[in-house]
Amino acid sequence: MKTWDRLLRAAFVSVAVGLAWSIRGDYGLSLGVGLAMGLPAAVLAMGFAYVSGQRTMFKWMPLLGAVAAIAFFAPVTDYHPLHAYASNKTFVNYSYGFFMLIVQGGGWVCFSCCLIGLMLEKKPLTASEWASAAATVFVSAFVFYYVVVDLVGFHVTPGPWRTDRVVGVTGGLIGLFVWLILNKKHYGFKAAFIGYIAFGLGMAIGRFLANVRDYSTWTIGDWHVLQGLFGRFENIMEVFVGLAAGFIFTYGMLGRKCPDFPEDKHYKLLSVYSIFFLLAGIPVLHRLVNMSGSIVDRDTGHTKMYKWKDLLERYGYAHPGELAEKIPTLISLVCLLATVSAIVWLVLYLRNKHKFAAFPILCVLGVMVVIQNLDHEYVFYPIRDVSWKQFLFPAMFALMLLYAIFVKTPEVTEPDDVAEHVNWRRWLVGAFIVYALIVVLSGPVNAGRRDEVPPDHMRFPAGGQTPAEWGYRPPAPKGL
Repeated sequence: MKTWDRLLRAAFVSVAVGLAWSIRGDYGLSLGVGLAMGLPAAVLAMGFAYVSGQRTMFKWMPLLGAVAAIAFFAPVTDYHPLHAYASNKTFVNYSYGFFMLIVQGGGWVCFSCCLIGLMLEKKPLTASEWASAAATVFVSAFVFYYVVVDLVGFHVTPGPWRTDRVVGVTGGLIGLFVWLILNKKHYGFKAAFIGYIAFGLGMAIGRFLANVRDYSTWTIGDWHVLQGLFGRFENIMEVFVGLAAGFIFTYGMLGRKCPDFPEDKHYKLLSVYSIFFLLAGIPVLHRLVNMSGSIVDRDTGHTKMYKWKDLLERYGYAHPGELAEKIPTLISLVCLLATVSAIVWLVLYLRNKHKFAAFPILCVLGVMVVIQNLDHEYVFYPIRDVSWKQFLFPAMFALMLLYAIFVKTPEVTEPDDVAEHVNWRRWLVGAFIVYALIVVLSGPVNAGRRDEVPPDHMRFPAGGQTPAEWGYRPPAPKGL
């Protein structure tokens, strides 16, 4: 595969995952049905299948997307304190914060990436192998957590809001990597290893760029670095997590000839379920859990319906209350359209219309962009209040659409010994260099922070005090 071709294919997945992670970032992890939060991992798997150009990958696409989405939510951990540490002014705090963001980001999506690789192994895993891998992950997670947290007494984020789940996730991944090596699952190991580095570095790079936007005094004339480009865009971190991670993973994984899709009827039935989950289930779950007018905002204590009415009234609409009450209905209609698109994908899938492989990715992201614009009322904004945030998401989707229309993705493969090989030393050295550059540049960037650093933004405060010794308590949630 030529380098420019590989770069272009990776760029498509990069934009797709960047858009998906940005939408996920708008809703956090508050979904009662967490499977809907697997959108970035589902788009990663589906995008990777599409740009591979292989006809058989069109058959694998639904199952890969669904499995990746489910695995994405499984290890979810609280990373907010780590972003605070990475925004600190002191070297020991921001270097620790960025390192733990790599650990956190990598651990979060590594299971999804590993399952993509394991599903595409030349020899399908047996039931006993799946059970053995799962048992190894759970046992190693428990043992590692017990040793690090209970015996050694190390805490990732000490204080009353402590969360050490990432320790258990890391232990599980250690067991997973050992299992993959011992069982010679080469493609699964490569997917897990590159996925860990891709999303770990993506999280750290995204946080650094957000710090540049918020704290840096670097300017070019009157133009603030990133500020002029993104304006009030609040999701800069989420965008660059997806952009960096989607690109790195796809670039590293492309080129392998994937196995034929099994003819077993159970696989076919699972694919049908997966199609409806990916294209209809994810939007419907968002509608049911996140977009009801009765939902109470934890920060303001107001319902979502109150927020909709208030914004529409300030925009000068004649009947803001009536218009606000129509928003859930409009979102429901979009979900109905998503269900229709799932039926269309099913027809294309059963007829093996490989040339329409981009259709499901464009559908799920297009639907989610429309839903997000309705939920945040971007479609009702007066032209004077339009921000880059409203422009960027449709622009990213338009780039994907242009790629699907005008760029051909023929099948290009490499010998298995080349495609399954991963130069792990080079990847680790490269990851360390990126981390070191982030840490070095964070000194002058974070120094530009003008506000006082609160206690909860310091993992290692002066004098060795802990948050509990400061008497720090996080504010109680409002509206609950």
